[in-house]
Amino acid sequence: MDEEVKTGQVVSQADRDRAALLQVLTDLGSAAVGDESVEFAGTKIVLPAALKGPGWGEKARKQIRDIEAAQEKSFDIRRVFPFRPFDGAAAFHRAMMRLFGTAGLGKSTWSFFGENRPELLTVDVGWGETMQVPWGTFELAMLDCVFEIEGTLDRERGPLSLITATVPKKNQAIIEGFFAVVEDELQQRSIYRGKAINGAGDPGFFNHQAVDASKVIYSTEIITQLNANVWSVIDHAQAMRDNDIPLKRAFLLEGTYGTGKTQAGAITAQHAVKAGWTFILVRPEDDPLQAIRTAQLYSPAVVWVEDVDNLASQGRSRTQISAVLDAMDGIAAKNTDVMVGFTTNFASKIDKGMLRPGRIDAVISLGALDRTATEQLVKVTVDPALLEKIDYDRVFAAFTGFVPAYAVEASQRAVRYSIARNQGRPSVITTDDLVQAADGMRAQLKLMTDAPEVEDVHTIERAITTQVEGVLLRANLGGHPFSIKGKDE
Repeated sequence: MDEEVKTGQVVSQADRDRAALLQVLTDLGSAAVGDESVEFAGTKIVLPAALKGPGWGEKARKQIRDIEAAQEKSFDIRRVFPFRPFDGAAAFHRAMMRLFGTAGLGKSTWSFFGENRPELLTVDVGWGETMQVPWGTFELAMLDCVFEIEGTLDRERGPLSLITATVPKKNQAIIEGFFAVVEDELQQRSIYRGKAINGAGDPGFFNHQAVDASKVIYSTEIITQLNANVWSVIDHAQAMRDNDIPLKRAFLLEGTYGTGKTQAGAITAQHAVKAGWTFILVRPEDDPLQAIRTAQLYSPAVVWVEDVDNLASQGRSRTQISAVLDAMDGIAAKNTDVMVGFTTNFASKIDKGMLRPGRIDAVISLGALDRTATEQLVKVTVDPALLEKIDYDRVFAAFTGFVPAYAVEASQRAVRYSIARNQGRPSVITTDDLVQAADGMRAQLKLMTDAPEVEDVHTIERAITTQVEGVLLRANLGGHPFSIKGKDE
């Protein structure tokens, strides 16, 4: 064992490593302390001028004893990190393991309502990935410190991470150094930044790779608009900055059912994550303003508000969209890179004043497939080995007016015709198969086109869906909402 003897005590390598670590943390946190009551420098003892005169020695000794006593007195060091609460808890855990090899010992506290036990919460840190994070009160004997890991509510930014350290003043610089390591963990390894998340106050994750982008087909003009107004802004963000093109922008994807708006969102999420942007999906039960606040914390970010007409059916679309766009204006003043996309089946429900550039910068209309897209969609939907000598001009004529969802169904229906014709074994798909499948869908397309919108039924369905999804969300979180302390107590 590597040991040395000093003043009659055995000092191990572990002791030296610990001392070196604490010195590094002290040096790291010293700038934040700013305590100038004692300074160690030179070879002289420098006393305050106020002590000069009779009895200066006793006065000096008393002042030193007072300073020593103050150094042993415990006080609270509170640090609010501009990240969502579970993100801060995960960073705390990683910092503790990185520096001390332990997450600390849980410590119960007592209140009027009884014992409050510390918890290790299992939280999502990615799609299908979880980790345990500390929540509540934890003690680190090495520093004579008690940590409280919780959440606090900021009126402008929403739920944030709050860590409080109760520690003797002599260890203040070490704690400030530790907080600097937590901050570094958040900046470098945030569980949310650069991921595909939802717009809840405590974000969850979704599988943004579930959609195969190579099988999502749009007309040439729609692809051009999506590339120019959405995807290229994400992919070439630095080039946009270099050419003074703002990354803060809002766009609207409008089109009837089945035009591929949801798939466009999934592809946008793929572009975002690949480029290191955060993608935030706003579902009907999520608050768009909360999502904007999260985007501001985790920028650059895309906020994707699906089916904004669902808000319209509840009489909220005008105020919600306007509030989101107003929040976007506030973000622009802070030089934060955030894009917002809305999708709707009914563009007519959006106020005209919101459709001008500067509010909604681009409107992309998704609709029927063109001739090139029709051929591409058939080829990605049907096994190429089954396609032979297809007359795509005839197919396009039969598919006229078809949006992607109808074209996919017609192509798959042609395969079913082939399987039925050959007692379960698919054979070559003919042009007539595709035309017949398309003709068989005309009545359904007419019904959808002519059907009136029954908003009351739509609202009831949405309310039921929202309630069910809310129950499932709470179940997935394990029933552990973070405590809220701070400004809005």
